[in-house]
Amino acid sequence: MQAIKQGLKRFLEGRIYIALVMLLIFLGNTLSLDVPCALLLALMAISGFLLCDDLRFLIPPLCGFICIIPVSHTPYIPTESDFYTTGALPYIIAVGSALLIGSLGVFIWRKRRAITPPALRSSLLGGFILFAVALALNGLFEPENKLRGLLYGLLLALSFLGVYLLFSLFHPRTEQNAEHFLLSMAALGIAVTAELLVLYATRVRFEGFVPVKNDIMIGWGTWTQIGALLTVSLPCALSFARKKKSWLLSMAGGAFIFLGIFLTASRGAWLYGGVLLLLSLLYLCFVGEAKKRTRVLCLVLLGAGLLVGVLLFDKLLSYLLAFMQVGFSDNGRFEIWGKAWDAFLRAPLFGTGFLNAGLSLGGFPEIMPYLYHNTLLQMLASSGLYGFVFYLFHRVETLRLAWRQRKSPVCVFLLLSAAALVLVSLTDEHIFHIYPAFWYAIALSLAEGKYEKETP
Repeated sequence: MQAIKQGLKRFLEGRIYIALVMLLIFLGNTLSLDVPCALLLALMAISGFLLCDDLRFLIPPLCGFICIIPVSHTPYIPTESDFYTTGALPYIIAVGSALLIGSLGVFIWRKRRAITPPALRSSLLGGFILFAVALALNGLFEPENKLRGLLYGLLLALSFLGVYLLFSLFHPRTEQNAEHFLLSMAALGIAVTAELLVLYATRVRFEGFVPVKNDIMIGWGTWTQIGALLTVSLPCALSFARKKKSWLLSMAGGAFIFLGIFLTASRGAWLYGGVLLLLSLLYLCFVGEAKKRTRVLCLVLLGAGLLVGVLLFDKLLSYLLAFMQVGFSDNGRFEIWGKAWDAFLRAPLFGTGFLNAGLSLGGFPEIMPYLYHNTLLQMLASSGLYGFVFYLFHRVETLRLAWRQRKSPVCVFLLLSAAALVLVSLTDEHIFHIYPAFWYAIALSLAEGKYEKETP
């Protein structure tokens, strides 16, 4: 029996487990097998809580569970299905959630003696607490604030602070654990790109050379949300290119994810994904065992790009011109940002809350707020000046961490992954969704570790 437990423990902490989790997420999404696949994921997570000594087993399902939702079952557009709220499914979800929470409690009780004082003296803890307070107390003194807005802010706060504390206290900051997270996010990016390719093969229509953007909707998100996830996962995939033995696979994975970013047709993902690709490749040209290979690759890519640009100039120009009609428009963001400023002026000290935006978007459940597509304006409007200052304090702490850890390649790529979410949220709302908080909090917790350093 003991041998079986040890074997299962090794499996839950290994790379085959990561691949299996991503396969279940992909099959659940593309074949509408989300319920049986999610039950298997929950069973493996419960087993991990009961057997494992750290949280490696939790990272793949926690970071990727949302991506299991298929188009046919989504409560959002285009299907607006009631699949998850009818029949026995709500009870199954409730029981499964209770078992997961209970097994998490067992894990915390088992590992309670592993908590050490240094874990509570984390350099980012103060900023995370203030950011969580600003989210939880959004619009607290606004007379028209709705309870749902406070509950949403509290859930968001717990997603950031709770996950950060859980991993800071119970997940050792070792290089092995950090690379496990990077590999999990890289695998998630590959799985989501595969989901996107299936979507293109089955649902996406084209007008000329351009895909119809309203067709680029996976069950769990629109083109911008897909693009945000892929942008976050891109530096994770490229992080392994600093080693000779994994250089080729890492570059291939990064290229595949970047193809997914291109297919999202999300201008934000194109912009920030391109920036992160350039930063990652530039860093890899000067750091790691395989820096000479990366330099050669960059020169080859530059030459190939120039050659393709010359040979296919007319087609590329046609493609770009097709996007120019909307490519340089604000897509309504200026109006949205103006309303954010108006909301801030109505309640400058404490904000108007998440659900007083004065905006609406059809096809989304009412509990899901429609946000202002800019992190700074969202904090001003929802939580007022105090929330804005608290968020800035958190941001300054992360920048100080980046400066301290700049010589550690592992930390650099963890921080690039977290920075990707911050960047894409400058023109969108991703950081105020629930599931991106998991990627962000885990990446920053692990980025505080002391790993091997290498001076460029």
